[in-house]
Amino acid sequence: MNYEKIDHLVESMRDELIADMKRWIAVPSVQGPAQENAPFGAENRRMLDMALADARRYGFQTRDFEGYCGDISFGSGEQTMGMLCHLDVVPAGDGWIHDPWGAEIEDGRIYGRGTMDDKGPALCALYAMRAVRDAGVELRDGVRLILGCDEETGMSDMRHYAARTKLPDYGFSPDAEFPVINIEKGGLGLLLSAFTGGEGEADLPVYSLYAGERPNVVPGIARAEVGTADFAALQAAVARVAAEKDFKLTCENLGGGRAAIVAEGVSAHASMPHLGKNAAGMLLIALKALEAGGNSRGSIAALADVLGLQYDGAALGIAQADELSGALTCNLGILRYDGAHLTAQLDIRYPLCADEAKMCGAAAMALSGTGLALTRLNGHTPHHVPAEHKIVRGLLQVYHEVTGRDAYAFAIGGGTYSRMMPNTVAFGLNFPGDTDTCHMPDEYIDIEKMMLSVRIFAHAIAALASGEID
Repeated sequence: MNYEKIDHLVESMRDELIADMKRWIAVPSVQGPAQENAPFGAENRRMLDMALADARRYGFQTRDFEGYCGDISFGSGEQTMGMLCHLDVVPAGDGWIHDPWGAEIEDGRIYGRGTMDDKGPALCALYAMRAVRDAGVELRDGVRLILGCDEETGMSDMRHYAARTKLPDYGFSPDAEFPVINIEKGGLGLLLSAFTGGEGEADLPVYSLYAGERPNVVPGIARAEVGTADFAALQAAVARVAAEKDFKLTCENLGGGRAAIVAEGVSAHASMPHLGKNAAGMLLIALKALEAGGNSRGSIAALADVLGLQYDGAALGIAQADELSGALTCNLGILRYDGAHLTAQLDIRYPLCADEAKMCGAAAMALSGTGLALTRLNGHTPHHVPAEHKIVRGLLQVYHEVTGRDAYAFAIGGGTYSRMMPNTVAFGLNFPGDTDTCHMPDEYIDIEKMMLSVRIFAHAIAALASGEID
């Protein structure tokens, strides 16, 4: 295999790749209102049209699947190697120094929403295809780059795709980290709820609770509105609990015999809740210590006991782990109380060894007698491609040969497009030790590492689709 020729071709495309990146990043392909042939909005449609037009300009065959997604292919064979990327992005949000749609270059980095998640990786895959084809590599399998438009908001694009065409036989999604992610934990959404029927008599009634917007994020702020006849005494009690528990709690006088108790924690992703400090759990523990609530007092205390600041599900009876995929994580992502209805929404990421039905049963038993009801909201099974499969072996070999770095397969609690295709793993684009700027202000891609990623992908296509690694 003439890998030197492939590498030379990759480097010769540097300026062209950067120019394409600038054009792609300039399209704010955030999900918008559905239109005809544009199920995810006009900007996603524009982005998909641009990507497919570029691929045709480079001599590839393309298909458009009613605006849900498209694919780019070359070669044919009994099997197909797939690369699965997405063109939709999350909103820019606040806190940017650089123009989120400007693809500004500074200190060897290209800044912009989508540079790492996932337009940059998609372009890396497209340019890797160009290099392999132009190098004249003889392939045994076909190669297909699939570009979705709904990864950030539900992955309905891939379900649409799978219903209309044969899926690739093996492949990777460059939407996570190197070396290789071959296990993604299962997911389970649970709702714990209670109807208190009104506040009732209480020295410290609780009128409302509010924390979190999404179940897959550790809440950084939680707020309770309570009643008090003596604000100074309440303030002193809150300060005492804060000192005892090492919590950051503040108390605000709202007037009219009401006050707000605010807990400030540390936000994090639900797949790694131990990296944060759950403000909702802190607030529940504080309210229990303050003996707050009338009719809600028992339910609040029960939530404090079974959730609190635990992130392993132990008090719910579901804590477990295995060597391959690690430990179960449990995140209290959303907490609400309106004076009558109390709800707590959980995001659980579970290892290969877990059984969803047994977990639900164990949780129900743990809640028995608390007055809290349990409802299953959603779930999905773990995704696992065995380490012996050629896609895992091949990508690890290529990664080590191109970079000289240690190559290993590992598990994550998050979910990628990989689970939407058979025998598909996550592969890049973040390197070990790099800052992950996906979804963050000033998202960027390092140009040298971008070019290295193109080389890695090109070598992977050449080695796997040619049958050199089997």
